[in-house]
Amino acid sequence: MQRPITIIQLAALYGPNIYRPQPGVVLRASANADYSERLRSAIKGGALAIGLVIAHLYVTAQPRSDDVLLSAFFTTNEPAIGAELCQYVIDGINAELTGDETWDPDEPLLSLRDRRQAQTLPVAALQLIANARRRDLPATVLPDGRLLLGYGERSWTVTVNDLRAAPGLQPPWSQLGRIPIVAITGERYRSLAVAEQAARYQARAIDHADRATVLAALADPACPALVIGFATDSLLREGLPFDRCDLAVITDHAGPRPPAALDDDEWLKALGLPMLCSTAPALINLTDPALHALLSHAPNGVIGWGGYATGEG
Repeated sequence: MQRPITIIQLAALYGPNIYRPQPGVVLRASANADYSERLRSAIKGGALAIGLVIAHLYVTAQPRSDDVLLSAFFTTNEPAIGAELCQYVIDGINAELTGDETWDPDEPLLSLRDRRQAQTLPVAALQLIANARRRDLPATVLPDGRLLLGYGERSWTVTVNDLRAAPGLQPPWSQLGRIPIVAITGERYRSLAVAEQAARYQARAIDHADRATVLAALADPACPALVIGFATDSLLREGLPFDRCDLAVITDHAGPRPPAALDDDEWLKALGLPMLCSTAPALINLTDPALHALLSHAPNGVIGWGGYATGEG
């Protein structure tokens, strides 16, 4: 009997993330042998069986001193279902490795298929999303199942039940749009930058933010602008809750490494993630040498941020 695979990290990434600009799933697990081909085949087969569309699948096996680190990633528009599929796949491989004849491979797979089908948006919602994208408007499915078009004071929400009851329902398109968003990362000086930018934009401020708190603010019709201080661990576990921001500020790379980061390189990538979605030059604390590796990746250039010393950007 062989040692079962142990999951180290399994995350549903709902937006741009450190691996790809699309939603996806990341899986890391510890094993006593290289099961990468079995893992790859099982993920593909499981996705096909439940009707889950996945892309950019890569699976690797990295030998370490006392185990093998298995890593898998793929993109999908249904990351929560994708993460549960990965759990199912690991459970199945472990049943084989341990000789567990009581494990039923069919029932959980059928349950996943049924859940995926139940969560499929009605045609009316898909049409609204397509129309929003043609207008360059953000379209977001909120955790409670509502569809959010636009952001903040320029937003409109509708429930799936309302769309099923009135499939021709249309939002006030001319009133919808984006609000200013400033995304801030860092550890030691992040809160200082949040206060600084909130005053500058006369915006609502959220610090230690995760996906749920950001989406709640973006769905609030009383929110005129939003300054977000991201908890780094949230960026690693959930990805960004939007695909565009007006400004990114990276204050420092200090303190203990976030639990979800495999190494310092992933930590640094998470700090730089909002920079990739910023329409303006990123503000970066150039006195922190650890941040210099991000400079060449800023799509719109970099401006030095000195708020840590002066209280001004």
